[in-house]
Amino acid sequence: MQVSQSMQKATNKVVDIHPEVTQEPWEIEWDRCKPYIAKAIKYQDSYTIDDVEDKIRHGIFHLWPGKKSAYITEFVIFPQVKAMNLLFCGGDYTELEEMLPSIEEFAKKAGIKRLYGGGRKGWIKKIKHLGFETEYLISCLLYTSPSPRDLSTS
Repeated sequence: MQVSQSMQKATNKVVDIHPEVTQEPWEIEWDRCKPYIAKAIKYQDSYTIDDVEDKIRHGIFHLWPGKKSAYITEFVIFPQVKAMNLLFCGGDYTELEEMLPSIEEFAKKAGIKRLYGGGRKGWIKKIKHLGFETEYLISCLLYTSPSPRDLSTS
């Protein structure tokens, strides 16, 4: 009789061998904001959405979640100045503009002296009133064959 009672107790207990996986707060926000950033990612070829997630996970990129938008930023440390790169943003433009002062305040407290950002030409029209100025960046694709330089010398 005692054995059957012990057996009944043992069989009534359910053991979850696969505990529920819990997400960290940034992961929950990232899952919500990822679609906003994914739309911006398609306009460049340096990062995939998975690259961005990995860099957030490792503290290299910063996720700035809004209610209907998000920014991705990174610190860039030069020998003479610290800067913040506004890598990606997406979602509701009005909200993005409203979020910028918080990002600027955070950057100032971290010793950042400049904000940088890149994007399509149309962006400067939208953000010029926020104090952003056009700076020119030159680039050359080294993996093209033949190189534009090769064509100019032939």
